[in-house]
Amino acid sequence: MKNKLFLTIILCTVVSAAQAQSFTVYEKEKSYGFNDEDVDSIVFSPDQAAAPSVEPRKIKARWCSLGTSISWLNENTASYPLTKGYQTRVMEKLAFSNFYNKAVNGGTLSSAISAVNLADYYTIEHGINDWGHSTPVGTIQDYINNTKNGTFAAIYRQLIDRIFQRNKKARVILCTPRKAYGYNGYLPDHWYDPLNGIYLQEYADIIRQIAAYESFPVADFFAECGGQRQLDNLSYDTALHPNDDGMQIMANVLIQAFEKILGE
Repeated sequence: MKNKLFLTIILCTVVSAAQAQSFTVYEKEKSYGFNDEDVDSIVFSPDQAAAPSVEPRKIKARWCSLGTSISWLNENTASYPLTKGYQTRVMEKLAFSNFYNKAVNGGTLSSAISAVNLADYYTIEHGINDWGHSTPVGTIQDYINNTKNGTFAAIYRQLIDRIFQRNKKARVILCTPRKAYGYNGYLPDHWYDPLNGIYLQEYADIIRQIAAYESFPVADFFAECGGQRQLDNLSYDTALHPNDDGMQIMANVLIQAFEKILGE
């Protein structure tokens, strides 16, 4: 009885000529010759071995995460329809030796100043609650001149100063606020609507200006983590706090920002 020959596609190549009485199978660096009459059929198997799991890159450094409830959720997912926050998702790729989540549930930017602890890398996710509370945005001059006039820009200067008081060699990533709307009237019906005359984009713009002035990388959640059409599907409420899909997008954006400065 003729033999059946099983060949795995990714390992083998069959070479045959039109009137040939034999053929050769090449497997890696070996080759095997067969006569036609000895083979009944050839079966190609599409099965492939499972891809090996990728170990996270180990970072021998401390990461302090400052932010709003969106960041605070990372340690509090059990009480909400989430499996994990964006920081945990980042740690699955970039395993910092120590991680401190110092986000404040419901906090504005000013709440981050007293939350700063000693670390090597800092991420700042703020702006959405300052919009909700109508904190004046201010100008880049408020930041540069350290005016302490209560504007978002001036408070940012106080926060950055506090970080460098803790660690003169700190690396800082600024995160623009994720777009949001609604949430039982806390925010306008659309992310692009003004709230008491202030637009959410103004907070994103001043953060980018501060980052440019200080040469900080930006994780641009505002630009890359969903617009009006997607926010409802990327949030577990309407439409402020990210669901698992929303958290993953944020993690992807932050990983890209981290990779710009890791190892420098």
